[in-house]
This record gives sequence, C-alpha cells and structure tokens, in this order.
Amino acid sequence: MDGPGDRITWCAGAAPSGCGKTTTAMAGNHFIGDDLAQMWIDETGAICSINPECGIFGIVEDVNWEGDPNLMELLRKPGTEVIWSNVLIDDNGIPRWTGDGEDPPLKGINFQGPWEPGMTDENGKEIPISHPNARCTLNSSGLANYSERSEDPNGVETRVITYSGRDSDTMPPVWAAKNSDHGVVIGACIVSAATATEVGATGVKRAPWANAPFIPGALADYMDAQFQFFGNEKIAKDKKPVLAGLNYFLTHESRGGTSKKLLGEKRDVKVWLAWLERHAHNDVDVIKTPIGNLPKFNDLKNLFHSIINKEYTKDLYIKQFSLYIDNIVARIDMQAEAYGKEPDLPERLFEVLNKQKKGLMALRDKYGPIVTPSQLEEL
Repeated sequence: MDGPGDRITWCAGAAPSGCGKTTTAMAGNHFIGDDLAQMWIDETGAICSINPECGIFGIVEDVNWEGDPNLMELLRKPGTEVIWSNVLIDDNGIPRWTGDGEDPPLKGINFQGPWEPGMTDENGKEIPISHPNARCTLNSSGLANYSERSEDPNGVETRVITYSGRDSDTMPPVWAAKNSDHGVVIGACIVSAATATEVGATGVKRAPWANAPFIPGALADYMDAQFQFFGNEKIAKDKKPVLAGLNYFLTHESRGGTSKKLLGEKRDVKVWLAWLERHAHNDVDVIKTPIGNLPKFNDLKNLFHSIINKEYTKDLYIKQFSLYIDNIVARIDMQAEAYGKEPDLPERLFEVLNKQKKGLMALRDKYGPIVTPSQLEEL
C-alpha cells in the first residue's frame, strides 16, 4: 500500500478460500501475489516475504469491474492467456460467471451442459451461470499494479499481516492486535462460513490461520511456532508488524436491518488496508478495546474520501465498529472449547482469550450488550 509521501508498506494476509484473498491482494497499489508467502526474519530485524509462485489462481464468482478493476482489465484484455474452469461460455465464446457485473448472458454452456436463464435442477433449484468454484488461472505480470519486486529474492519488508474469514454477524471490518500474542490468536480464531472449495461443507466453521488442513504436524506445534516467530526478539522494535483481523462480510441484518446484503462494499478493503498502513507507522490514533485497536471515525472518513472518493457516514461507522458483546463472547467460548480438546496447546492462547472475555464482560456490565465506539473512547 502507498502511504503518505513516497512510503510503500508491504502487507500479507491469510484467509480461507472464497473469503477475499484475491480481492485483498488486488486492492494493493503494488501487487506481488494472491496465494502463498514465504516469510523469514532478515539480518536487519525485518520480517521479509516472497511469493514462491508467479501467477493468480482465484475463484471468479463476484469478480467484477467495481470491486476488482485490475483483474477484470486483464481477464478481458484480448490476448491474455487464461485457464478457465467451471465458468459459462456464451455464444460469442466469452467466459462468463456469476456476479461478473456485465449484461447477463442469454444462453451458453456451463458445468452442467447447455444453460439458459431460469433453468432449474432436479430439486427445483435455479442453476447459476457458473459453478461456485469457478476459477481463473493466469500470469500476474500483466496486471496494472504488478510490482517488479515480485522477483526480488530478498523479499519485501512486511509490516502488516491480516487474518480474515467470512463472518456475517460478529467482528468489525478491521481491528489491530495489541501485541504479537494477540495477533497470533486472531489468526488462530479465524471463523468462516463454508465455501465452494470445501465439498460437502455447510454452515460456519473454525479455520485456524486459514490453512489447518495443510499443517503437516500437530496443531500445538504449529501454534507454538506462530508465537515463537512473531514474538522473536530478532524482530527490530521499529520493524514489528501490525497483526490484524479483517471482515468484509458483516450484513445489514446483523446490525438491526432486514437485508442480508453486505454492510459495506468490496472496494472498502482499500480503506481498511490504508488504515492499517497508517497504524503500522503510528500515523493514527486508535480506540483501545479488549479485542484490539479500532480506528477512529475521522481517520476513516478522510481515508474513504481520499482513497475511493466515498462519503463515509457516522451511522455506518457506528454499525460497523460497535462491539456486539454477546456475539464476540460466544465466539471466544466456541474457540476455547474447541481448542480445549487439542493436546498440548500453548497456554498463551487461553490466557489471551480469557483476558479478552473478562474485558468484554466488564464492558457489558457498564454499557449493555452493544457498546458503541464513543462509549469505548470514554474509557
């Protein structure tokens, strides 16, 4: 992300498949990758990252011009080589997918055969334009925001690390950990609705660090390695990363409305990342809470205006950043119960969760089950 002046701050993040990895990566001013990051602490005390891959492999559902202009430009550019899977091919030979934001196709061939609007399956369910797991694979060097640092073997100094899932009703859009231990716990407590990449899965599930199925050993060892890495004394004090949570999926319904539509827009991610960029360099004040640090309204209002030319209202801010104590405590209890069944986990996990719960319950006793940002600032 570009910061004030000529500053560039590199970010990395973890999210389950179908939860915004590619959108998050594309939101950056300088793109390196949307999948893997290999990380280490260099001789200067910085956490550095490289992308061991050289392309994009992403779910295309809801990729459109509004939320993903750089990717759409490349996908629609004549001559771009793309490997498509599970999309619809219309009568003009153009790949189409659900949520592409273009005029709906009149007919075509998709994952189940010939398709036209209104078709239903044997259960009477409408057949979508494309399969939920429709994907594209392409070289990333053609992106407008592609960075030549992608091929730098020394990596890039990484100052922001995010963890996100698909959470419709609990956590705010962005919150920053108080310290490295709290940051590791954010990653350990990713929760997400099941996505199309998980065959047969339904409902909401835990997704530690968004890669639990790929951990080659005991979960306890992996968690301990996370605590050891981010708490390593070799990391210079002026290079410590901000570890943070992201959540793009809060709905109006979860904040007193009737609609299941998102409370924000895909393009808002640029603002959440920009705020974290400023936070990493101590350019913004924060609201301190038991779950971590929250942004202040005026900082977000200014960033929304300068970065995406959008008016950000106080009403939306209150809806997005009020703490719904009962929801968060229930989430903490779920994590504590599930992790309590795992052998030999680091005690630090439970210490952080217990401290968060204690702080949240104190807020509930003082203000009730919903605590607004202004009430949090009073503290």
